[in-house]
Amino acid sequence: MIGLLDPAFLLPRAAQADEKQLVDELDLIAIMCRRNNIAIPPFEEYWPELWNTLGRDLERSLSHPDAKAALRQLRQLGDASGDKIRGDAPDGAVWRRGFTDLFSWNPLNSEWERRMAEAAVRAATIPHERVILLARRIVGRNVRRHTVNNTEILENTRWQLHIQPRVVGPRRIACVHHPRNLTEKWTTRFDWRLPASSDGARYPFCPPDRWWNHSEKTVRTISSKPAWVDVNGNGWSRPSIAGGVGYHWDVHVRVLAISQTIGMDQINVVEFGAPQSEGQPGDLHHVPSRKTARIKDTGWSCP
Repeated sequence: MIGLLDPAFLLPRAAQADEKQLVDELDLIAIMCRRNNIAIPPFEEYWPELWNTLGRDLERSLSHPDAKAALRQLRQLGDASGDKIRGDAPDGAVWRRGFTDLFSWNPLNSEWERRMAEAAVRAATIPHERVILLARRIVGRNVRRHTVNNTEILENTRWQLHIQPRVVGPRRIACVHHPRNLTEKWTTRFDWRLPASSDGARYPFCPPDRWWNHSEKTVRTISSKPAWVDVNGNGWSRPSIAGGVGYHWDVHVRVLAISQTIGMDQINVVEFGAPQSEGQPGDLHHVPSRKTARIKDTGWSCP
């Protein structure tokens, strides 16, 4: 698998708290690369410029040793792939979509759109390799924030890129921000904490059939809260806790037949990634005592 590095990872960080975030982000990239055999190729179209400008300026501004070490580790991941991954140089103009959203975004200069498109084309010419973008999520760039009181949904607005080189035809490039995106592709658009059938969930989130299509609406206001909408129209909201934290989803059941089978029209479901003490992902997290007699823990399955 070929992973192109989003230059936004190397933008300046304003404070020490942001340096901690940088360490977390770069460590996650390293984990994904090592566990999934992802190579970050140092293509000449973007790699030298990435480190000679953004990387150099970022390193000079960092004060914490862990941040500097994480940055060096990231560069080594790319440099180590130099002799293994080549690809063919781009040949002429190539149709593309989505690159303007990510790489002509201020504070990146407009040249990054061309550089990343050329790197993507080179990667696409490598036979038998899936190409992904290791993407940094930033509100106002590729994330839209929906907040009501203490409930928050962060909606991804750019989850794939498109190119169509003449030599290989049309290609989709997933914008990957978490290891779960590699096993559950729909989480590139939805929250990675949503439980899936593959988790053994009794109450899985079932993405719409055309979840990847921009015309598919994925976030709505349900019961006065922003919610992810599944294939049945059910709404999955974060719990009403400051910052939307917690280990479960508030699921608003909108299908009458399902709510009658379960006995309730709202349930609390354990999120993927929760500590083991919270329960199995996709199981009931808790039931208010006054409603315990009504609940029938029947579960459901995806169509």
